[in-house]
Amino acid sequence: MGSSAALSARICLAAALLAATPVMSHAAEEWIASSRQWSIGYVNSGPQSYCALVWDSLTGKTVEFRESLKDASWIIKNDAWTLPDHLSTHVSVTGRSNTMDVPAIGADSKSLRVWSLPGDKNAGGVQAIIRAAMAGMADISVTFQGNEPDWVIPTSRIYPMHATYTACLERLHNAKAVKVESATTSPY
Repeated sequence: MGSSAALSARICLAAALLAATPVMSHAAEEWIASSRQWSIGYVNSGPQSYCALVWDSLTGKTVEFRESLKDASWIIKNDAWTLPDHLSTHVSVTGRSNTMDVPAIGADSKSLRVWSLPGDKNAGGVQAIIRAAMAGMADISVTFQGNEPDWVIPTSRIYPMHATYTACLERLHNAKAVKVESATTSPY
């Protein structure tokens, strides 16, 4: 009976781990790690691949950091929001020792794109947050201009996944464009 109880416990643990990992919505997404509400994914859809670092509060609030070879973006989403088109706002981001007021725009009716706006090459701020989180930074707090309560984003929980995220970034650097045979190819 002891071995069947152990097998049952392992099945329950495997089911719990699978439930904690985000479901792949596209065949081009590969979720490679999950720990303490954070997940790391490699996304290979659209014009450029990227690594995704996603926090799911399990209450309808999510934060996603995306990093490609050319860009980095930060998306804050709340399923309860109904945002107007072309929303432009600011959020305050507070770390251990400083507070920054950063721009945000509506990415869709449920989410904001923070700091690195389309066409803006200021992805360095988002990359700095990711690198600091990988080094073990304290949690960050986000304060919104409207009546949305402050969010505490548990970036301190990311540190154990440092090696996995680094491997994802290396995968981006090592990926080569696939050449497709067609009637109009050119060596130039």
